[in-house]
Amino acid sequence: MRFDNDGTAAVVDIPAPVPGPREVVVKVLSTGACGSDLAALRGTHPFRFPPLISGHEAGGIIEKVGAEVKDLRPGVRVAIEPQKPCQDCELCTAGNYHVCPQKQMLGITEWDGSFAEYVKVPDYAIVPVSDDIPDYALAVVEPLAVAAHAVRQVSRVQNGDRLSRHLVLGGGTIGGLITAVLQHQHSGEVVVVEPREYVAEILRKLGATDVRSPEDPWGEDERFDAVFIAAGVPELIATGIARVRSGGTVVQVAVFNKDVPVPVGELQVREITFTGTAMYTREDFITASEMLTLNPAIAESIITTRVTLEEGARLITRMAAEGPGKIIKLIMEP
Repeated sequence: MRFDNDGTAAVVDIPAPVPGPREVVVKVLSTGACGSDLAALRGTHPFRFPPLISGHEAGGIIEKVGAEVKDLRPGVRVAIEPQKPCQDCELCTAGNYHVCPQKQMLGITEWDGSFAEYVKVPDYAIVPVSDDIPDYALAVVEPLAVAAHAVRQVSRVQNGDRLSRHLVLGGGTIGGLITAVLQHQHSGEVVVVEPREYVAEILRKLGATDVRSPEDPWGEDERFDAVFIAAGVPELIATGIARVRSGGTVVQVAVFNKDVPVPVGELQVREITFTGTAMYTREDFITASEMLTLNPAIAESIITTRVTLEEGARLITRMAAEGPGKIIKLIMEP
């Protein structure tokens, strides 16, 4: 599926990828669309510029391996960790390759993405997964890894304590998957604030103990151990800081395209930790694949639409122009 400069997506024929010495070609069984793909098609993404083959949420079966690839073979079911760091800078050598300033992401002009029958990736981007994960759910490993990494920020700050009260502001794909990770790792109460009423049942299936509208009143002393800002609404910064307990943690998950005021006085006086979260590491992919192995219903709950690549091209063109409507997670199965 190629994105063109006129804001349309269409399926085209291109040569099949051939692996280099340390590369792997994966036959794509499922690939997911997210907001960055829609932004790319609209021409508003900061580094995905049409024409290109987009897509970075994917899994499938290894089709071919390069001559120098070890420990991987054709026929193995995998998820793809779609990052290509420099591997040489101080951050990479310290294990923080996910914030490498020279990192490339799958689905840019220089690296054809997963909206295709086959995709070529470095061997280190391959994460073997269990056969118990359904084919259509393989594409959910990537966004679930985003959620696992976000929750890990709290565990890191709180020294791994099992927390009892969590607030998720925004119930889209990532907010819903954060809810699932919280219930898997910490249990307890998970309150999700989400304006779209039709999403509430999905969020409850994912583990939300309470789903509220932004207009619902808060209890006067209602506070949470951790708050996750999972929607790109600037006003949620103030809400999150107001609702976290003193000594608690606010995690910024959603991407803002402009500077947003932060009440630093509140952070200081109440000793609140305000932390960002970016992407994931292999540890998060392993967590995500283990969760889907134990509970494939996580993917079933979050996926609202499953189509072919051809049908996906028509849908993505419409979604980029008109918005996603009631689609939460679109999965294509080439």
